[in-house]
Amino acid sequence: MNIGLFSDSYLPSLDGISYSIEAFRVELEKRGHTVTVFAPSPSIRYKEKSPNIVRFPAVKGLFYDDYLTSMFFPPEALLRIKRKKLDIVHFHTPSQIGLLGAYYALRSHTPLISTYHTDLYEYVSHYPQVLPGTIALSLMSPMITGGGLSDFRKAISSIKPERNIDKWNKKIVMRGITALHNRCDYVIAPSRKIRTQLEGWGTTAPIRILPSGVDPIPTTARATSLFRSKWGLNPDQPVILFVGRLGKEKNIELLIEAYGQVRKQLPEAKLVIVGRHEHQKALQAYSTKHNLDDGVIFTGHIEHDRLGAAYASANVFAFPSRTDTQGLVLHEAANAGLPIVMIDKEITEVVHDKQNGLFARNSAGDMARKLLIILKDSEKQQRYGAASRQFAAEYSASHQAKLLEELYQKTITSHRRAAEMPPAVKP
Repeated sequence: MNIGLFSDSYLPSLDGISYSIEAFRVELEKRGHTVTVFAPSPSIRYKEKSPNIVRFPAVKGLFYDDYLTSMFFPPEALLRIKRKKLDIVHFHTPSQIGLLGAYYALRSHTPLISTYHTDLYEYVSHYPQVLPGTIALSLMSPMITGGGLSDFRKAISSIKPERNIDKWNKKIVMRGITALHNRCDYVIAPSRKIRTQLEGWGTTAPIRILPSGVDPIPTTARATSLFRSKWGLNPDQPVILFVGRLGKEKNIELLIEAYGQVRKQLPEAKLVIVGRHEHQKALQAYSTKHNLDDGVIFTGHIEHDRLGAAYASANVFAFPSRTDTQGLVLHEAANAGLPIVMIDKEITEVVHDKQNGLFARNSAGDMARKLLIILKDSEKQQRYGAASRQFAAEYSASHQAKLLEELYQKTITSHRRAAEMPPAVKP
């Protein structure tokens, strides 16, 4: 197959969408397919990992710091896509390049699939500056999907301002995303949570739950020892680990507060937070306010291929986020053999309550209690860790790519059959 992946997030950007696309690209190419990624031009010098990467000029920070807004001349962009003779289009973001892919597919009658990676419905509460983008999505959806004048009027109506900005923003997201998804042959939801959300919005396209595949991140005993030494972690010191983007939507303040309660019973315990983002300074200030500076360690960004040492240094992985759609770091932690304590039990298939982890309520007290249950029981750590590896192995990159390949083939076949059917005779 000749596959086109369209995304406004891709390497060298450091986020789950980028890692997901790259893992699928590599595995699909191993299976003999040609995969072209259409993405924004990076803001830094970067050596491409494949010759089949099509970049569009982009401006950084138009909506918020980490986001690249692509700029292109549509006729020229469509010509660049047409030359690839794609068998299927798979878009991963409902933004400029993702929408370009959807527009091309619908215009050229190419099979179209979407993966809804980001819970925009929740994100707009934390990042109101994306409002111009959500308005643009709502207005562009009828044009992209070939809707008529009535659809455009509905779009105009949906952006009529309301007093409650958060509610208004969410309504725009819901209507724009649903209109777009309902023109797809398939919509991929990374988790049960997202399938339920999309169905509740009125998505009529078939929805398939297909998490992104994640493989173990290799490390060595020496690398792990160096990591612990660098951050002042004694060999027998209990370590709680969080890995991820330090955004305000990740609920990390709750984890820091929970750690403060853990330390009352385990004074030697440490909380290691790996990642970076604009919210890091606020989190550090929060730690200082609660007199936890000597126990909360902010490592900043660590290259992905070196994260194995961080996971190997921990006793338990904590994940307080309630806005993720899958949480690739949960799979990484499980692959590393870690017990997991998390809040949003609907976002992953790799954590099972009281088998390899514990689900906590959205409260610092309950998260602290669940962390202590694991930290105080070395036998449970071993048992849960072994189960984590078993569950994670079911979602390897190669296995998930095989499932995606099968979905592509099924979509292309059904799309071709539908095109060959004679048009219905109007009564």
